[in-house]
Amino acid sequence: MRNQAFEKVGVNDICEACQVSRKTFYYHFQDKYALVEWIFETEFISVMKNSPADDRWAVVEALCQYLYQERDFYGKLMQFSGQNSFRQYFQSLLLHFVEHFIMPDPGELRMVAVQGGVTPEAAQSFYSHFISDAVLVAILRWLNEGIELPPEDFVALLRSTDDLIHLQGSKQVQEPDGDAEQAPLRHSE
Repeated sequence: MRNQAFEKVGVNDICEACQVSRKTFYYHFQDKYALVEWIFETEFISVMKNSPADDRWAVVEALCQYLYQERDFYGKLMQFSGQNSFRQYFQSLLLHFVEHFIMPDPGELRMVAVQGGVTPEAAQSFYSHFISDAVLVAILRWLNEGIELPPEDFVALLRSTDDLIHLQGSKQVQEPDGDAEQAPLRHSE
């Protein structure tokens, strides 16, 4: 991938670089996408399974540390978003993480759902996808656009989005004479 984009790398290129036969490659992997998933699972997922996951933000920081360390590889890898891509695989992992560690259960979303006129399950699905998509885009931008934030600073910004959302609800509006007045909340906010 130093020489060409991932979608242009063929199994023959991988076999030649690793000095293995195609038969050996296909004995272990279905395709190049399975190879990349195996690399991620071997280097990151298996390590995280053996560490305490009490603090979800510690898991996010560990993920970002790993991605930052390997940013040249994963940054290029996630630029491709087609079927079976690593990006698609990674997005499904993020969704699973959000559903299990961040989102409240549908019962806790009942009030939000009723206000929005949807079922709690529909609200749960919408918010889980919304949050995981937002995190994915933030990670892609962080990896690919040359943002020089260390992982711990990037995670601190991710964590602060919760505070930002709460600030929106209590936003102050400046009157022309300089006095602050509580902004009325509109349904769209």
